[in-house]
Amino acid sequence: MINKGYKFCPKCAGKLKYQSFDSAQHPVCQRCGFIFFQNSKPTAGAVIEDRKGRVLLHKRAESPRRGYWDILGGFLNNGEDPIVGLRREMKEELGVNIKVGDLIGIYTDSYMHDEAIKNYTLNIQYRVQLKTNSLKPNQEIAELKWFSENEVPWNKLAFKSQHLILKDYFRQYKDDKKRKTGKSSQIS
Repeated sequence: MINKGYKFCPKCAGKLKYQSFDSAQHPVCQRCGFIFFQNSKPTAGAVIEDRKGRVLLHKRAESPRRGYWDILGGFLNNGEDPIVGLRREMKEELGVNIKVGDLIGIYTDSYMHDEAIKNYTLNIQYRVQLKTNSLKPNQEIAELKWFSENEVPWNKLAFKSQHLILKDYFRQYKDDKKRKTGKSSQIS
């Protein structure tokens, strides 16, 4: 999936022409030969959980997908470790420190900054617990709310991958609960 919104070389401003190689189309500068590889943008996301297995979602206050429910997190800085980036994002978005748990999974999706450019994302999702209940949401957040699996507004989630992420989280939570119950009954 190539983004054909780019017309000029980021190196010399020469005109880009799309050429097929490596089983994909890539924009190549006609002036300097620079190949403008387009990769998915990495993100880190926090499925923040409480002891009841509920997840904390936020309603987006800004575009894209303003008014839709979203998992907290954001884009990684160039070269940034995903867990470092996740901690930074939680400090920026909620003003909190977090305990990062298990990796839920890695998912792909798309993200439209504007009409002309569609970015693809590589979303690294972790189970997270808050170290405090004192939240200070930033301007990107219109509302925060805890949801059980049955309460998640599935038709109002901001991005497609979030359906899979949350389903995987709830499956993992149930599996963990069964394991803990099974272990405690064996010990008795």
